[in-house]
Amino acid sequence: MKKRYYCKRLNETLNFDALKVFYCCATRTGPSCDIPSPKEIKEVLKKRNSLIKMLDKGIVPTECEGCFDLKEQKNPKPLIFSQFAKPPKANLIIVKHFKQCDCSCIYCCEQYLSNRKIVLKPKKSDYYDLLPIIKELYKKDLIDKQELDVHFQGGNVSVLEEFEDLVDIFIKNGVKRIEIATNGIKYLPIVEEICDKTFVDINISIDSGCRETFKKIKTVDKFDDVVENLKKYSKLPILLRLKYILVRGVNDNIEELKKYIDLMKSIGIKTSELMIDQCDNEFLQNGEFIIPKYYYDLFDFYKNYCIENSIEPHIWEYIKEILEKGSFFK
Repeated sequence: MKKRYYCKRLNETLNFDALKVFYCCATRTGPSCDIPSPKEIKEVLKKRNSLIKMLDKGIVPTECEGCFDLKEQKNPKPLIFSQFAKPPKANLIIVKHFKQCDCSCIYCCEQYLSNRKIVLKPKKSDYYDLLPIIKELYKKDLIDKQELDVHFQGGNVSVLEEFEDLVDIFIKNGVKRIEIATNGIKYLPIVEEICDKTFVDINISIDSGCRETFKKIKTVDKFDDVVENLKKYSKLPILLRLKYILVRGVNDNIEELKKYIDLMKSIGIKTSELMIDQCDNEFLQNGEFIIPKYYYDLFDFYKNYCIENSIEPHIWEYIKEILEKGSFFK
């Protein structure tokens, strides 16, 4: 029997990046379509439907080869996709169409798009306005209102002019969950307004437990501001997560990790994430990123010390895969 494949992300995800719309979270590598105007949103969906048809025929698109989200159908049946069939509705929208930020992290993978500019006041995206496109998707009934999950990533939402308008339209249409990745430098009052209307997940990359290390990584002296904002967020009925990205020669040691975890405990934050600076070319050998051996000691300490302090030591699956392999290709 001929193989057929299925990808949950492809069916359900619209990832609005600066230069393209992607159909999964694999920005710059996954299947994508050029940015449309609201009237041309059908072109985005047309491309997605063509990819779904390919997988159903057993053909894996080049952009999808080797992806861990690609599944072989256990009971393969031909996918009926007539011209009258309704396309799958998006239940995950990733907002990454802006790169402006009020800091300039030394590990930022978006530097080639942001030119490391530090923006202090809210402004429009340098690429396109997303609000008209979201309105068009709702108008055409192409968003799953009951199950929609929205992730704000990209730059820092506090300096995106249409951020609150986007949140407002999602809330009015019954969004199930809103995840906001931010550096925490500016407090977001809108979180207080929506936390009793939907599930809110705030993810803050602090990468440090002291002012000196924070300044080295973020290149701005705002550690105290972030700590005060964390205390405010910790009092709200939301999921508050802190992130620590290992940066070579700056915070990649047990002493700094300990300060970070101690800070979490003092504020009362219960969920942490440990990640790797994957843009560091120092670890590259013939295009392969080699994981330093001492990183394994850091991950072991992180897990044990978090548990000792009643903090959940989360590690993303793809980071676990990288650690198991000992390397990955860039």
